[in-house]
Amino acid sequence: MAAQASRNERTSTAASQEEIRQALDQVLSSKYFVHAPKKQKFLQLICDFHLSGRARELNEYLIGCEVFDRNEAYNPAADPIVRVGAHDVRKKLELYYQNEGAADEVRLEIPIGSYEPNFTRYSRPAAEEVIETTVLPSTEPVHTAPPAERGWLLALGAAVLVLLVTAAMLALSNHDLRQQVQEANAHKDYRAYGVVWEPFLQSDDPALLVLSNPPVYCFLNSGDPDILFRKSIGLTAQQAGTLSTILRDKFIVRNTPNPRLVLAPNTYTGIGEAIGLYRITDLFRTAGKSALLKQSRTLSAEDLKNHQVITLGSVWVNEWSGKLPIQEDFVYSPGATIENHHPLPGEEREYRSKFDEQTGDLLEDYALVTVKPNITSENVVMILAGIRSPGTEAAVEYITAKGHLNELNQRLRQAGGNAGPPKYYQALLRVGVENGIPTTISLLALHRLEEAGQ
Repeated sequence: MAAQASRNERTSTAASQEEIRQALDQVLSSKYFVHAPKKQKFLQLICDFHLSGRARELNEYLIGCEVFDRNEAYNPAADPIVRVGAHDVRKKLELYYQNEGAADEVRLEIPIGSYEPNFTRYSRPAAEEVIETTVLPSTEPVHTAPPAERGWLLALGAAVLVLLVTAAMLALSNHDLRQQVQEANAHKDYRAYGVVWEPFLQSDDPALLVLSNPPVYCFLNSGDPDILFRKSIGLTAQQAGTLSTILRDKFIVRNTPNPRLVLAPNTYTGIGEAIGLYRITDLFRTAGKSALLKQSRTLSAEDLKNHQVITLGSVWVNEWSGKLPIQEDFVYSPGATIENHHPLPGEEREYRSKFDEQTGDLLEDYALVTVKPNITSENVVMILAGIRSPGTEAAVEYITAKGHLNELNQRLRQAGGNAGPPKYYQALLRVGVENGIPTTISLLALHRLEEAGQ
């Protein structure tokens, strides 16, 4: 009987530095890494240390600071970012060598439990080896089963063989399906979302969504502690009557004969912001991306530094949105308007919400889509905010609804010309409102924002 060996084999010949650099370049330029800057930086760092003879110096803290921009307070035991990143890199290397790099002679490997890279040479035999085996006659006596027993054994053997073949086919099919899903998720084409969403969808790290916490007054109820009662504000009979007229037969009115209001600085968010959050998370889900969520009152400089950030609400409810670098053309004023500091022909210097004079209902709002540099210019912050909550909802709808998003992407490409779309910009929107719900959205102005010194 002859058996054939045709698989790749490891050889012990050491790879030269030039071969190592070439192997690294092939990996970094592959489809598995070319759009993953963090993974590229990870591999580049550990390979540079290997080539300089310093591979034993590699550790989790060093990689966290150099690759993932952690500061001196970084604690690897509490923050698993490096371990997660190494796991992802190993999986991408595995996919690369199963596909694009299947013929690579020198391969990069990162052993589990270590960050020191190995470079192993693989070679395919020049000719298939044929191993001859000879079947020797048996000296044991031969026992022959009766015909009926032989038939039963043959049937059982055939059934077992069928089951083994079926199991093997299912395992192979399942493996191929998992690999296809992994590759599809790793290399989604995000061009349909345009330049507006490119910074968030192409990033290796999940975006951080920031939900606003506006300070609002709410009804005090009998279950609240005495300290809140002492801090609450009582209403006059006329004010209580006005509330009863507006709220009609609501539960809170029926069960609160002497209403009092107490400030809630960290409990609520706006309706527009909540609906906007749903729209954005749905877009990320459709794109196969994950996102993190924080309340604006707990947002820190560290959060901003380490993520692409999307905030819902203006400086009125997101303090950080007014502290980031770059001079904005459109600015929220203390008088609840949007001021235009650099009006172009046909633009106004100030935009103000419009109300029904009889009922006080909001009829028209204005909103901004602002994209500007984060604390570090590696990341960006997108601020989606109206003067009022319906305006914020409209700003989110404008960049998530296909028709509106296509319009903004087209305008950005036109504004950039041959230089390409602007990285930082502000889009001013006019929003028609009915019963607190945005109905019509139109783009009034698009301004490019320039960093200082440009």
